[in-house]
Amino acid sequence: MKHSSEKIIRFILPAIIVIPIAVCIILASRIAILENRIAGREAYEELGSRESRLVQLSWYDENVLEEVEVPAFLSEYETADAAETDEPVYTGQNIINTAPGLTYASGTETDGIHRVYLTFDDGPSIYTDDILDILDEYGVKATFFVVGRENTASYSRYIRIVEEGHTLGMHSYSHVYSDIYASPESFAADTQRIRSLLEDVTGQTPVFYRFPGGSSNDVSATDVRELAEYLESQGIIYFDWNVSSGDAGKVPLTSDQIVRNALNGIETRDTTVILLHDTAAKRSTVAALPAILEALQAMDNVEILPITYDTAVIQHDIGR
Repeated sequence: MKHSSEKIIRFILPAIIVIPIAVCIILASRIAILENRIAGREAYEELGSRESRLVQLSWYDENVLEEVEVPAFLSEYETADAAETDEPVYTGQNIINTAPGLTYASGTETDGIHRVYLTFDDGPSIYTDDILDILDEYGVKATFFVVGRENTASYSRYIRIVEEGHTLGMHSYSHVYSDIYASPESFAADTQRIRSLLEDVTGQTPVFYRFPGGSSNDVSATDVRELAEYLESQGIIYFDWNVSSGDAGKVPLTSDQIVRNALNGIETRDTTVILLHDTAAKRSTVAALPAILEALQAMDNVEILPITYDTAVIQHDIGR
């Protein structure tokens, strides 16, 4: 009996010692992981100077890793699927509508002025401030179709866009195609989420929208015409584009290539809506912007404007 008790004690005592130690090691490991994540987030928010700016994760970062430096502590955070990283390049037919309630008959008959609208999708990011600085330097107003980012830096950029006289539009909250386009209900929920966020932050209710991938996208599980009708029921006007800068492609373009694409055919149209992006991976877009503005301002009878209710609405032909 005595030997049996001693044997049991020999088995139990090590377990009593080892188990608490193992638990402590596991807890310490978990705490270290959490501390690293918190430190990473804080460090990311503090990256501010033009020289030390790295990358704010965006839906295009995976395609331009050779162009940007990605901090190791950000690699574990969520990004969209690679299949969702490219904004489709629209090559089909455009139609020009007019915003409801306006008096002009069409966007194709103007006073000889070529109206150009610079639109930036997918921000705000660390480069949004650079773009705003450049626009201010050249005295130009633009349109920003933004996504939902709930942090102090993004809030300040939403507010700055509005306060400096630019148009703040919606580009969905999540920009995750499979979520947004899963059903009419998911689209409505996402739209209301980004609209409420921007209204709460800026005090203004946004009324302009750009579909992720454009209204002519081929990724929506729901008929886009139904989604367009929903937007109309909410007093929201959606805009596509008729010129793409190509700055969202899988193969990064140089700033010179972006300039050439953006200026294509400007003087042959009455209304030109140019697609650009201000995600954190778009240094070439920032570098290209001054040349785009200088070229546009040197053209005769060209006005650069933000999208308003007076803008002829450029929409892709989706059979409506």
